[in-house]
Amino acid sequence: MSKFLTGDNLGEAIYDIIWDAERTLLIVSPFIKLDNYFEKLFDKHQNNPKIHLILVFGKNENDVKRSMSKSDFDYFKKFLNVSIIYVPNLHAKYYGNEKKGIITSINLYDYSFKNNIEFGVYSEQSILNHFKPSADNGAWNECIEIAENNEVVFIKRPIYESIKILINLGKNYIKSDILFDSTENFYGLRKNKSDSDKRLNDFPDELELGSSGSQRPERAEKTEKQEIGYCIRSGIEIPYNPKQPMTKMSWKIWNEYGRSDFPETYCHRTGRKSYGKTSMRNPELK
Repeated sequence: MSKFLTGDNLGEAIYDIIWDAERTLLIVSPFIKLDNYFEKLFDKHQNNPKIHLILVFGKNENDVKRSMSKSDFDYFKKFLNVSIIYVPNLHAKYYGNEKKGIITSINLYDYSFKNNIEFGVYSEQSILNHFKPSADNGAWNECIEIAENNEVVFIKRPIYESIKILINLGKNYIKSDILFDSTENFYGLRKNKSDSDKRLNDFPDELELGSSGSQRPERAEKTEKQEIGYCIRSGIEIPYNPKQPMTKMSWKIWNEYGRSDFPETYCHRTGRKSYGKTSMRNPELK
């Protein structure tokens, strides 16, 4: 069920979303400016490699520091598992974790919370009804698609060591590595902008101790025999494989509940909009 929020109720709901995140914290806000209170909220997750912070910001292409200052950017770079993405025409705002989210008018900006009249619609991820997904499902999927299709500015990922005796007993966190950082170029003259045109799916979710290099190997060139398909959730071009018709990021979100008949948005073979007629069980339009 969705709820309309404003005033203190809106602020408290956003604070709870940030505080309660356990696996993924997704922030979409054109303008970001942190005060001490916001920093204390985010501090809870700064040293937790299990939480993936996905930060999407935008606007002010010719003066990016007006959208997020270098000092705030450097604060988020301290997190152990973080992706920062820039979207030049971003105007939407969304705050979500793996359980709940808010579609709203408010930026992650201290002035907005203290002085502006702002609205928001709060809802939770739907797990009871396959055919009536909540507003938060739709908002989350759209924001992930935006994140996957725009310029990555900074990526840091955790490195784990597997614990094995006779069987795999789990993994230990060792450290985090920066896989990509175009901050200086991004906040400077950006002369080499084409060199920093990376996407979220170009990077792994985590690294294993002893693996060579900090990034996954470059994708092999497509051959004539390789068929092209489309992610049924985001519409992004991927190898055709009806048994895995999603990008890695979309699959991770789907796998939280693993509902094979949950309605998706695109046809895996053609990339056409399916309007809920495709799913993991049936990824292609008939």
